[in-house]
Amino acid sequence: MADQPTAEAFPLRSHNPFLQVFGLPSFRTHELIAPGGVDVTLGYDVANDADDANRSSEVLIIDAESQTLNLSLRRRFGEKFEVGIDVPYIRHSGGYLDSLIYNFHNAVDRSNSRRDGPGDQFRLLFERDGVTQFDLATPVAGIGDIQLTGAIRLGKATLRGGIKAPTGDAARLTGSGAADFSLGVHGGGATVLFDRDLAYAGFVGVLALGDGDVMPGLQRSVVPYGGAALRWHLTSRFALATQLYVHGAYFDIDLDKLGGSTVQLAFGGDYHFPKQRLIARLAIAEDIRGGAVPDFALHLSIRRYGL
Repeated sequence: MADQPTAEAFPLRSHNPFLQVFGLPSFRTHELIAPGGVDVTLGYDVANDADDANRSSEVLIIDAESQTLNLSLRRRFGEKFEVGIDVPYIRHSGGYLDSLIYNFHNAVDRSNSRRDGPGDQFRLLFERDGVTQFDLATPVAGIGDIQLTGAIRLGKATLRGGIKAPTGDAARLTGSGAADFSLGVHGGGATVLFDRDLAYAGFVGVLALGDGDVMPGLQRSVVPYGGAALRWHLTSRFALATQLYVHGAYFDIDLDKLGGSTVQLAFGGDYHFPKQRLIARLAIAEDIRGGAVPDFALHLSIRRYGL
């Protein structure tokens, strides 16, 4: 039986409907899967945006709920190599979480002032200098851009790279219309806190964007990214975790919601079923800096390891 993973992480990324079409990799740690094994993860992410901004020559409306069902397969080869594939199915609609998010923000004493859009409606619009750059008002769904990933262990570090193929539809914001490439350096380790194991991990990387079809005249070519995570084992089966994901701007746009960098904080936990070799994960993600990331996201996933 494969060993239990120690540096487990929530495989989160930004699900801003305008930005999730690009090839930002899901949050991964330095840890490769078990030798000779196959990992299968089925993840569900729902992200909610409500923003209505008008600044100088730019007009933005984002009122949408983006749901992503992602199937991830990873295989280990030898001691140093890992390959994987992620196949997402994406739906953009008005959703149903607006009132829940208002109540959640009130419960944690967080302002709702930035949620300026109408409730549970659907509209994605960006105008610049009176010219409509993008406009979508009908809910859409479809296969997203498939990502192929690889990793190699280099001493105490792990080098992770990825290629995103243009299998989605740029007009529906399920794809960007171009291939993207990512490369990051990951590291980490473990220590003890209050007699309980504490795993830590971090990474930095760069994402190279292809010439896509989502507002191509405003798109940048390179986006830096990085992240850090902590996972504390309260028991042999249950762990609490928090992680931070940061990335730079994708577009040359004045409005932070599309043209800003972002800092996303996630917190939650996972529960291990050792006999079944399953890990169930639940996390809530919030934007802690006013940038191009949804102000509320929920992640659920089941990981089966050591197949």
